[in-house]
This record gives sequence, C-alpha cells and structure tokens, in this order.
Amino acid sequence: MEEKTYYSTFDNKKLCGILNVNNTSKKMVVICHARTSSKDSRPTTMLANDLSKEKINNFRFDFISCGESDGDYRDYTVSNMILNLKDTLIFLKEKGFEKFILIGCSMGGRIISLMNEKEFNIEKLILWYPALDYGRGILNIPGKREKIARKLGFYQIEKGCKLSYEYFVDERKYRAYRNLYKNDCKKLFIHGTNDPYVSYVSSKKVSNKCKNSKLILIENADHGFHNDEHMQRALNETITFIKEV
Repeated sequence: MEEKTYYSTFDNKKLCGILNVNNTSKKMVVICHARTSSKDSRPTTMLANDLSKEKINNFRFDFISCGESDGDYRDYTVSNMILNLKDTLIFLKEKGFEKFILIGCSMGGRIISLMNEKEFNIEKLILWYPALDYGRGILNIPGKREKIARKLGFYQIEKGCKLSYEYFVDERKYRAYRNLYKNDCKKLFIHGTNDPYVSYVSSKKVSNKCKNSKLILIENADHGFHNDEHMQRALNETITFIKEV
C-alpha cells in the first residue's frame, strides 16, 4: 500500500515522497525523477508499480520546488538536489532501511551519480537516459540559455518551469561521469538510440569506462520511453538487474 509522507530537508523545507513497503528486508529502491518532472510522472510511477508487483520496497519523491515539495525555481540547483537525495536516504535510514538501490531518470541519473556509495551503503545504480555532463554540451545548458538567465534572472523552459541563473553557475561545479568512473557499485545504463535530448553516445562512452557496468540500448526509443514496448523493455531490464545477486 502506498503511503504519502513528508520529511524535512537540510534547510527545513518539506519534501514529499511515496513509500511502498512490500517486504521485510532492509533494502530500499529509491527513484529520482527527471528535470521539470515529479514523483508522479509516467516513468517514476510505472517503475514504482512494477517494483511493487515484484514485492520490492520502493520510494519515490519530489525534489525541491517540484511536485508537492516546498521551494521555487530559485531553490532548484544541482547542489540542492544532491542534498535532497541525502536527506531522503537519511530519512529512510531512520525508518530502518540499511541498503539502497538508486534509480535516476534523466537529471535524476546525474544526481544519483554524485552520491557516495560507501556513505549510504548503495549497492546498485540504475540510470535511465541519464543527463550526465559528459561533453558539457549534451543538454545545451551553457551558452544562449545562460546568457538569457543572466539578463533576466531565469531561463524559461518547458512546462512553465524556470531555471535560475544560479542553476547554471552551480551546474558547472559537477562532473557526474567522473564520479561514476570511481564508483565501485554495480551500474546499469538504459538509453534509447533515438533520444533527441541526451545522446545515447554519452551513456555508451561513460559505461565503457566504468567498473561493474552494463549498458542496454533500446533501438529507436526516445527520451522518456514514451512507446509502451520500449518502456516495458526498460522496466523488465531494471527488475532483472535489481534481482541479480
């Protein structure tokens, strides 16, 4: 049964999450949504539903300023999202969970890549079409968008969302792909070959340089796996990877 819960961030804002406890183990799968998205997006809810069908504990949540969590666009930075995920893992540890598997969709993939696997006992990372910063130009974050944000204080993106100028400045601090190279835990990359936003080449190159890494390319799949067949393939590969010893 799903349980909606609220918990505090490092700066006393509220995050909202959905907890699904399906067995008595101390292991929890945590799902991180994409940019301009939420815990209630199609990929995150389908992941949660399939995990629950397989009796796997799972938790999905809204990053700051997203969905039902506190904050506005000025709070939305990579640094704050990293802290949000840490706050989430601490919250779950306080509930008795000791081991974690992290799933990140797009920007969520970047955030889970920046976690310290030893600090939080992270066993596996699953990266769906991850918005890694490999090459720095893949998301077209630098350049024209940043100049507009510097002038106006923000850049207007899809779905009425904004990126602050501070977001662009903060984003440059991190090299998620480099962190993955040093990470010892098992990793699964799943990417579509027809992704117009984040090239599958990024996942391919990063995966090839990582330890304990597996890459699944889904032919003709887009960013978000909007085709039902592509989505089901991604879900099946994810469940299989989680169950592997």
